[in-house]
Amino acid sequence: MNHTDPLPAASDVVAAIRGKLLMLGGGLALLGLVSLAAPWAAATVIDWLCGGLLVAAGVAQLAVATVTYTWRGFWIAAVCGTLALIGGLAMLAIPVEGVHALVTFLGIMLLVEGAVKLAAAWGLPSDMPWGWILFNGLLTTLLGAILVAARPAEAGVLLGLFVGMNLLSSGITFLATGMTLGRAGR
Repeated sequence: MNHTDPLPAASDVVAAIRGKLLMLGGGLALLGLVSLAAPWAAATVIDWLCGGLLVAAGVAQLAVATVTYTWRGFWIAAVCGTLALIGGLAMLAIPVEGVHALVTFLGIMLLVEGAVKLAAAWGLPSDMPWGWILFNGLLTTLLGAILVAARPAEAGVLLGLFVGMNLLSSGITFLATGMTLGRAGR
């Protein structure tokens, strides 16, 4: 293979990756701070994104169902597409209820995850870090219970705060990784 340009030096590749990590980290951290400052607005944006994705998925499933009407699974595709479309439109039309539904769903998922972790902690041998798994299971169960018990007015705030904390911590992680690459490249 004949190259007219020489391959970039490793330091150039590291510098490019470092720059992308710093931009990504800064953007995520900024979004996290905005979400923490305005949690209901962040929760509404999340609702719109989920609603839009459900509408797109519903339309796609209905389109597939209409061109494959002789297929044995036509009715399943049609029903699932219709449900996704209705659910997405409802989330877009009534964002407060969409946010509450998202929070309830997330809470139930955390409760199930917490129960599995608690069961796993009790089943581990004593030389395993069962204490950390027990702690994680208790914390996960507590967060799930908080979300499931949240009133609609609190649901959006909780969703926005949880997403904001996640975005901020992810952004800080990417920033730290980019800075570490900068030191390693010297």
